[in-house]
Amino acid sequence: MITFDTRVHSFPSWWQMPCVACEILGSNGKAVISVEATSGLGLATCPAHLETTERVMRTLTGYDEDGLRAVFFSAGLTTGLDAMFQAAIDAAVTGGPTEGGMLRAALSTFGIPSFYVEDRGVSYVLVAANRTADEGAAHTGPRVFLHSGEDAGRPAEQHDEPWAASLYAADGEYVNELFVARPGLPLTEECATTALSLACWLVANASRFSREEGES
Repeated sequence: MITFDTRVHSFPSWWQMPCVACEILGSNGKAVISVEATSGLGLATCPAHLETTERVMRTLTGYDEDGLRAVFFSAGLTTGLDAMFQAAIDAAVTGGPTEGGMLRAALSTFGIPSFYVEDRGVSYVLVAANRTADEGAAHTGPRVFLHSGEDAGRPAEQHDEPWAASLYAADGEYVNELFVARPGLPLTEECATTALSLACWLVANASRFSREEGES
């Protein structure tokens, strides 16, 4: 395997560019550093992902999206994911008193805007497929309903069904069930697992749901 040399440059304070590793993890991070390699390639990174990005650049030979994601995970990006998962558990602990509140706190750890919705006696947590923070737009584009029974506003101690994620089209038509959380987990861990699963799905399907599609 060819190994390339790398060099690091700081961006000017006015420079606006996302961190590639943060985007892979489904979070929003501002890049302040450029890592360039003798391969002729370069990637932008935030300080937290500098070491991982340097490892990636030593062997990176192209910008293929799937390949890039795999190389980052091989270079240790999962360590950051583990930390985010623990942060989601910690957020859920203080996100109550309702089960929906705990889930929304876990989702926020992954940079996922969410909304509590009540409709004809049924309540759930709503997430736009394009991750918009505009609640009005979230109701009109492709969206994911996170639900546990028919009431996401119950006290946490009454939670008795695993969180499930269902995808709906922009016109409100049901598409399919994305996943169901593993039963038997403590609620804080179940909320973190649900948030992580949705974050991975949103990243993997980002090209299907542009901001413009959900907000037009």
